[in-house]
Amino acid sequence: MVDCTTLTFNSEFGDYGKLDLYSSPSATTSTPLVVFIHGGAWRTEDKRDHENVALGFVKQGFTVAVTNYRLSIKETPDAPPQVQHPSHIQDTYQALTFLHANPNISTYNKQQMFLVGHSAGAHIATMLLLDTYDIPFVGGVIGADGIYDIPLLLATFPSYLDFIGQAFGHKSQYHDDSPTSKSSTNVPPVLLVHSMDDQLLDLAQTEAMYNHLKHLGVAVTLDTTSVKGDHYAMIQSDAFSSVASHYIHSLLGTA
Repeated sequence: MVDCTTLTFNSEFGDYGKLDLYSSPSATTSTPLVVFIHGGAWRTEDKRDHENVALGFVKQGFTVAVTNYRLSIKETPDAPPQVQHPSHIQDTYQALTFLHANPNISTYNKQQMFLVGHSAGAHIATMLLLDTYDIPFVGGVIGADGIYDIPLLLATFPSYLDFIGQAFGHKSQYHDDSPTSKSSTNVPPVLLVHSMDDQLLDLAQTEAMYNHLKHLGVAVTLDTTSVKGDHYAMIQSDAFSSVASHYIHSLLGTA
């Protein structure tokens, strides 16, 4: 039976400062850790919405952490949210450092973490990878139907300014808020997965991230054929957990 334990990485955030840790009875300090970062346009969703995603990875031999982060929620219609970018990324970074430093957990290898981000969560994962965050314990990143280039997103889907403005503030440009504007050294390998059935995000987002990472010399793989389903169904599919798990195992040499 899979064990699920809720841990607090920042008590000041309430439920937003918690994560769920899923592990099998056979998990040890040698078991790799998958950290799943949910989407939801930076303003919706919760760790508990992704239990099936976590269980899919546990079946593939991983311990899994599904973390919350503070959301950009309007308290009144006319006031901006108290939480906006880059707080979502900073919160997730706190969760990662908590997982890495916690001496009381013996169900995963603290030096073998792999980030899996969906939609807005893929934006967070790749910003952690390319911006000024110190995560040498992360061995790879998987982005699923992600948001990577906000100016391109708004050019393609102008109505998305509603949630972009809510999460990032209303400003004249969003280039610097996009992972396609960032660069770093010693970046671990990246797998970018996109379902061609997605009706909310187009392939151009993933291609922009792929081209940027190639330009930086990162070992990046693009997969547009293995996973089917719309924006939310694809992340819940057995095909996604299988593709992502095989990729991680290949990085570890255990495929």
